[in-house]
Amino acid sequence: GGAEYFRRACALQDAALELLRVAVADRISVISTQIQDALNLPKVPLKADKLEASLVYTRFHGISKRSNKLITIARRRLDALGDGSVAAVGYEDLLTLCRNTYCGAREVLLTSTVRNHMDILKERHGLVGMTRLASVFLIRLCTVETALYLDFFGDPDKRRHPRKALKGSVQTNDEGKSEEGDEDKEERNQEAAATRQQQHNNNNNNN
Repeated sequence: GGAEYFRRACALQDAALELLRVAVADRISVISTQIQDALNLPKVPLKADKLEASLVYTRFHGISKRSNKLITIARRRLDALGDGSVAAVGYEDLLTLCRNTYCGAREVLLTSTVRNHMDILKERHGLVGMTRLASVFLIRLCTVETALYLDFFGDPDKRRHPRKALKGSVQTNDEGKSEEGDEDKEERNQEAAATRQQQHNNNNNNN
């Protein structure tokens, strides 16, 4: 009985892992191939100013939400099994496969466009001008790519409930203005109140 139960449990886990692999890793590969065929990448690089609005991003955004839900299921199952579990190996391999497939697809889709844009900047502005302009372009590219990666592999709970700002930290609001952390604000308010009270006491003593 125990051996049969274990066999069936392994078969069910293998089936679940296969479904997750097809729904995430294989789906990423298929989407990447479709984008390459549609845009003739990497043979014909995209214009840098058209990149973010192209299929390179819109198609991946289209599958990111569902992929993240499935990856979250696998990650939580892995956490529940624990590091010492034999069954956990399958989920570790699956998550590694999904990440490698994703990163490989993004590299194929972006490399020719980035390289071509660097060459154009160097030709038009020289090495110094290229360095300055390329820095802006690459910072923007890395920001967008990081956000897209988190759409696939980020923890949805942490993204919905960011940690409370620590004392002394400075955050940026939607308007780009700096904001102090909550604890820092409270401390400043207390100091201001104490100062006002001291001034009030001094005035009373003088009177």
